[in-house]
Amino acid sequence: MRVLILNSDSPKNRGDRAILAGLIEVVRRRWPDADIHALSQFDERDERWFGIRFLPQSPYSIRPMDYLRLLRHARTADVVLWGGGEILKDYTNRLGLVYWALKITGVSLVNRRLYGAFQGIGPTAAPSSRRIIAYTINRTRGFVVRDDESAEKLRAWGARVPVTPSYDPAILAPVAEWTEELAQRVQSSLQVEPRFLDSAVGMGVRRWFHYRKGGWLPFALRGESPDTTEFTAYRDHLVELVDRITAETDANIVFFPMHMAASEGDDALAHDIISRMREPQRARVLDDDDFSPAELSAVIRRCEYFVASRLHSAILAACARVPALVLYYVDKGRLFYEQLGLPELSRPIERMLDADAVDEVMALAARLTTDREGVIATVDRRVGEMADRLVADARSGWPT
Repeated sequence: MRVLILNSDSPKNRGDRAILAGLIEVVRRRWPDADIHALSQFDERDERWFGIRFLPQSPYSIRPMDYLRLLRHARTADVVLWGGGEILKDYTNRLGLVYWALKITGVSLVNRRLYGAFQGIGPTAAPSSRRIIAYTINRTRGFVVRDDESAEKLRAWGARVPVTPSYDPAILAPVAEWTEELAQRVQSSLQVEPRFLDSAVGMGVRRWFHYRKGGWLPFALRGESPDTTEFTAYRDHLVELVDRITAETDANIVFFPMHMAASEGDDALAHDIISRMREPQRARVLDDDDFSPAELSAVIRRCEYFVASRLHSAILAACARVPALVLYYVDKGRLFYEQLGLPELSRPIERMLDADAVDEVMALAARLTTDREGVIATVDRRVGEMADRLVADARSGWPT
């Protein structure tokens, strides 16, 4: 049984890596004998990390020869799964929708056993974008999405193929053991003593409020200024937050950049925040990109709790059974926490613009510590239930 996964930006995005790791686990439970392939320009590294084969090209390559190689590869697969994060939306740009429509059209022509795999459908305003999404979905034989609202959108926009609502497969991403070798690598990367991680709070933050939503081109190609009044307020409140965490709870801070592309700037934001802290020596950034998804989760497991604006850093915290709160910038954060049974631990990121925002986040963080065992018990129960449902939905949604 040969399965080809058309993944999203897992070569550079730690969140998409978590999705790919979880999706691989779903495939293995669905088809235990599967020979699994995916795409990455870092094929040797990713074969070591994920234990599957990789076609050596970027998932977002626009080179014609790469496209032809992909089509030849897709033709030989028994099943093609199109998975990733929130690929289909236009709040970041519309050009991506055209890219996927063209790519999926070609793949569907060479292999009709093509299915959608646990995608989210993001905010989409333009009627033309919705038509492109519906067209692309209808090139598959069936589409599994990660929440009910995504399924409702697709049906309303004209999807004719079966649409199955489910969950985010990243909850099945494995967590590595905390070994002495891993501990030494982490300490070397962070340039800290071992005791630094004995009392640490994890942060998975991203830039936001920094670009005009919509438009055809991705933000990296627009040449817009990354700083706005809203972004400055957001960043300054993050600085105040980490200062208060270190001062009031005597905890260190570890930032976990999730998107490693320079255009996203997760690591740059973390270093900027640290440079503005009252005690910058109390914070570090895990920005060396030589930790597998499972190893990253093992480091997160060392944290007392986690504060996320990147959703998949919160999901990795759930995998590691670390209590976390999320400041969501689109509905996927709210929806995941509703699925997790902890909606009270999510807030819209716009809340970080308010004068009392840090007070509220500190109050939520206090709950994560005072009711730590209760939060972990809820996460453990719900992740187990979601994992069972993921496999059942894979069996029904991918009937081949």
